[in-house]
Amino acid sequence: MTPLYVTAAADYVECIRDDAPATDLKALVAEATGQSVRRIGRFTQLALIGAGRSARAGRLASDAAVYVGSSHGDVETIADVLRSSLRDGRAPKPLSFVNTVSNATCYYVAQTLKLLGRSTFVCNRYFAFESVLQLAALDLNIGEAESALIGTVDVVVPPLTEHRARVGVNDRAHVADASHWIVMTRERRHPSLCRLVTAQSFTDRVALLKWIASQQGHEQWTLSTGQFMTSAEARTWSALCGTSAFDYREQRAHYDSHSGATIHCYAQSCERRPLLHINRDRSQRYSIMLLDKE
Repeated sequence: MTPLYVTAAADYVECIRDDAPATDLKALVAEATGQSVRRIGRFTQLALIGAGRSARAGRLASDAAVYVGSSHGDVETIADVLRSSLRDGRAPKPLSFVNTVSNATCYYVAQTLKLLGRSTFVCNRYFAFESVLQLAALDLNIGEAESALIGTVDVVVPPLTEHRARVGVNDRAHVADASHWIVMTRERRHPSLCRLVTAQSFTDRVALLKWIASQQGHEQWTLSTGQFMTSAEARTWSALCGTSAFDYREQRAHYDSHSGATIHCYAQSCERRPLLHINRDRSQRYSIMLLDKE
């Protein structure tokens, strides 16, 4: 894989509490995009905030491709349509029904930001950010796109008791809405925040260890791990790789695509060493991102 350049990164994260209403996002959408976008749900609003902030910071070209990832997609809209049709026996509102198609969010991002490139939505429970990043990197490397706007979105859908059960956390865990976005290009057109050296998946732990051992200078890397790996695993991988830890998750509320925060946190940090990010799913498959700063 040819290294790719991250020219901008932005996000929006809001911890959703049982005793307080979530923030009305309309003003934040208008601020991020320069437009007031009507008749959209919270999932798409979150996408527009993160995407708009990144596009503005990254001088995004009009032919940029859009890649959106999520662990569950727009659960709020889907649940609303199912309640209407199955529980209440009513036909869903036409726009709500259309918006159950996950790629509808890509449409709103592209239309609002006036982007003309391809758009793709990827849903992956454990590797939401990694999967969409790998797809975008593949398209950039083979010349299908020159630049890409890449992001993940997670939305909390009340009641919180049901949401916590849906995402598999205990009934006291803090949960959050989140939208993490980057702009990535083939060529270094502007000063970059960092480079994506590679993004890969591995079938098991042995395959990942072999790859790490084959990389020259891996002892000088710093290491971050995804939220689906335990603290004990993180310490084991740090010892195996001979690297120190880069903590981007301290006191971060739960949402499924924590990995989306990695690039932004690394870019904002004073860390100069290359960063290896490792995540895994329940089937013991692994996904990694290797970043560096020039």
